[in-house]
Amino acid sequence: MSEHGTESHGHESEDQIDYRKVIAVGVVSLVTFAVASWWAVSILHSERAQLKGREEGRPGSELGKAEIGIVDQVPFAEDKRLDVWRAEHVAWLNGYNWVDRAHGIVTMPIERAMDALVAGAVPPPPASSGATSGTAPAHGGGEK
Repeated sequence: MSEHGTESHGHESEDQIDYRKVIAVGVVSLVTFAVASWWAVSILHSERAQLKGREEGRPGSELGKAEIGIVDQVPFAEDKRLDVWRAEHVAWLNGYNWVDRAHGIVTMPIERAMDALVAGAVPPPPASSGATSGTAPAHGGGEK
């Protein structure tokens, strides 16, 4: 029968750690890391030396522009494009503008157009819709 305290092969117990192997693995890892770091730095320096005289290494002529490629470069506090866009659209909605000068189609202020629509003034259907001039409009603007 076997006893738990003794070893049958004469070796130390399996719970003992061989510190020489652990230290060897650590030293090899550190040396590998140091060599890889040195190699990466040497590649970086050689690439910088190649780019020193080239145009790609210099700041581009697009610096300071509001948009480079598809990326907006304007700080939020200085960006007034939305205000300009809103002002243009409010002016378009609240003014008279030509839609088609050849056919005499203009826009009118939206408030006045809504009031006219409520009062019963219905514009004629567009010529391209295929409706004839004798038919009633499709949006229910008939008699009361």
